Amino acid sequence: MKLDAKSLTLASILAATAGFAFAHSGATGVVKERMDGFKAAKQSMKLLKTAVRSDDFASIATESKGLEQWFSRLDERFPVGSNQKPSEALDLIWVEFDRFSSIGQDATNASRALLRAADERDTALAKEAFSELAASCKACHDDYRE
Repeated sequence: MKLDAKSLTLASILAATAGFAFAHSGATGVVKERMDGFKAAKQSMKLLKTAVRSDDFASIATESKGLEQWFSRLDERFPVGSNQKPSEALDLIWVEFDRFSSIGQDATNASRALLRAADERDTALAKEAFSELAASCKACHDDYRE
């Protein structure tokens, strides 16, 4: 049986959704909230990447505002004792909470710089701020995520 492009796309979406549902199955409370929040942040980063490349300052403003709100409250999403499965957070977060918090602040600052870039329609600042934001995400994932 040969599948057309629509069928393949639908099958891909269903497979990705099933994987997400499985990964978050059993998550409750703050763990579920932060898993959902990080999923939304990942989507915003994808949209930002495209927006920065195309000087879409309206999208840069929208996505960076949401990310700024998310990252500015990151510490609250990691209270002590909130690392039950299916969390992908490493216990090292709570051992090095000041460093973890500092990386979150870096992400907040980069998100604010993206907002400023959008307001000023500054392509160079947008590219620089996006790179800083991506670097803060990578630093956190490298050190504090399974």
